[in-house]
Amino acid sequence: MTFDLTSVPHYILYLIALVASAGISMYAVRKVMFIMRRRGIYDTPDNTRKIHAEEIPTLGGIGIFIGYMVVTTFFMYFGVGAWHYVIASSILLFFTGVYDDLMNMRPSKKLLVQLIASFIAIYFADIRITSLYGLFGVGDISSWASIVLSVFCCTLFINAFNFIDGIDGLACGLTIIYVSVLGFLFAAMSSVGMTGIACGIIGAACGLLYFNIAPAKIYMGDTGSMFLGFTIFILCLSFINQYAKDGEQIAATVHSIQGAVSIVIGILFLPVYDAFRVFILRASRKISPLKADRTHLHYYLLDAGFSHSTSVMIIVLTNVLIIVIAYLMQAVNLLITFAAMTTVASLMLLGVYRLRRKKLAAA
Repeated sequence: MTFDLTSVPHYILYLIALVASAGISMYAVRKVMFIMRRRGIYDTPDNTRKIHAEEIPTLGGIGIFIGYMVVTTFFMYFGVGAWHYVIASSILLFFTGVYDDLMNMRPSKKLLVQLIASFIAIYFADIRITSLYGLFGVGDISSWASIVLSVFCCTLFINAFNFIDGIDGLACGLTIIYVSVLGFLFAAMSSVGMTGIACGIIGAACGLLYFNIAPAKIYMGDTGSMFLGFTIFILCLSFINQYAKDGEQIAATVHSIQGAVSIVIGILFLPVYDAFRVFILRASRKISPLKADRTHLHYYLLDAGFSHSTSVMIIVLTNVLIIVIAYLMQAVNLLITFAAMTTVASLMLLGVYRLRRKKLAAA
């Protein structure tokens, strides 16, 4: 006798995915913490970027990865296209992250792996940007231009998301927000497989967040941040592609393909905005864009006197506001929507910068 998953109500499947991935993630994280402490492998403070008061285990991303992979294996049953290529890329990024967390991989080699992983998913699974839908006045683009642009943007977001993983609970919190929005949209389009995968990521991130929220007992590390950034980006492209086919199911919520693109930009906006700002700032100082420092938004918040938890809340709420703006302005020209998002992020940054300057001056 075989058990037919398709006979189970969808909401039950989603709940099982959330609970199972969270439980698996928490169990795996506990084991990783135990092993890391027994072996004496820690993320050592350097009083610059790594400002924790004691040695903290890293590799917490292992828990997210295991929880996500177990749940994804079941939801592959529901037809999610060529998602096995996405899994192959995720595995490649995961083991690269493990190696980097333990051995400090050279940035150039890490970048090469990111490009390869992005290309595998985008080319073989055919999950890519096929049009800019009027953004910057550009519509449909050729096949190879589409692949090159998609690989570039995917690699950019992998690094942008990796950069924001600098304070307790931030990367996990943003992952939960981003994927929850995408999961809701996939569910509204009756995409059971993609919704289940989204629930698996949400649950796995919650499993790590339990230990990663301030004061963190373990860090996510590149082990988790690289494959999460990659997966979030691929989920965003998958949503746009699926909306182009089945968008009429949620036309009352997301009115057009332009609206779908607007929401995706809102999801991806803040990490990319901060990465570009930091790159420009470093270039103006004739510093390598890949050189680590304390110019990212989350460090500005800490320097301004906010705690880790408050800093995470400010960034998360700002990102939620940007997504809401994207939703409310989905019928507006994408350039105007993009300008509105930039204005919100810049005003928040300006306020934090002034508080930070006063705090440093007083010190």
